[in-house]
Order: sequence, then structure tokens, then C-alpha cells
Amino acid sequence: MEFCNLGRTGLKVSELCMGTVTFGWTATEEQAFEILDTYVESGGNFLDTANVYTHGVSEEIIGRWLTARGNRHDFVIATKVRGRMGDGPNDSGLSRKHILDSVEASLRRLQVE
Repeated sequence: MEFCNLGRTGLKVSELCMGTVTFGWTATEEQAFEILDTYVESGGNFLDTANVYTHGVSEEIIGRWLTARGNRHDFVIATKVRGRMGDGPNDSGLSRKHILDSVEASLRRLQVE
């Protein structure tokens, strides 16, 4: 797999980013682990997820996979925060509060605090 720079961040990411929207929705955890293992065997290191993917379950599955494999520092994980995660007036959008709350929750689910 080829690698490229992620903008001007200095990070090197695989040209193919693994999207995880199906994890916990149409792909079981076991299937997700198999998909991630195959992606890594192909040389990938860039994972895309979001807090709203199966209401956080996708991030939880990725977190368990990273813990089981013990290789968290080998990956760049991109997650998104805008989506609605609750019923409150500040549970969606791009306010400072929602962003910070979402980042903390995503880090917990990903087990990368």
C-alpha cells in the first residue's frame, strides 16, 4: 500500500482509508475484526469513524480491536463529532461544548484516552 501526507500535519497515511460505518450495524464485531485485520495485512493505517456510526458502537468495536491487537500507535484514527448523540439542545452541532464532549466520549469508546 502506498502512503501519502495528510495535509500539512506531517502524518503519513495509507492512500486507502478504512471506513467503519457498518461496524455494529450490518457487520458484527467478529466480521469487523476480520475486516480490520485484512486491511492491516494490506498495509493500511488510516481508520475513519464517527460518533454517530451505530450511536458509538463502531468506535467501541475499533477500541476493542485496537486493545486486542495492542497496536494503537500504528494507526491514524479520524472521527467526526457533528452528529446528534442525545436529546439535549447541545447534543449536536459544532459548538465548543459539543465538540469537547464528543471528543472525550470518542476517546473513551476508542479506548485511547
